[in-house]
Amino acid sequence: MNEKAKEQRNAYMKEWRKKNKEKVKAAQDRYWNKKAKQSISLKEE
Repeated sequence: MNEKAKEQRNAYMKEWRKKNKEKVKAAQDRYWNKKAKQSISLKEE
């Protein structure tokens, strides 16, 4: 991916995250809940 494409993608995603804070938070919550479950299951083994 060339530099100009990366800049455009980053700008788009920055704006999207700004407009969709609740979706970003929900995705982060799902990610960390999944990581916590994996950590617990690894400790039990």
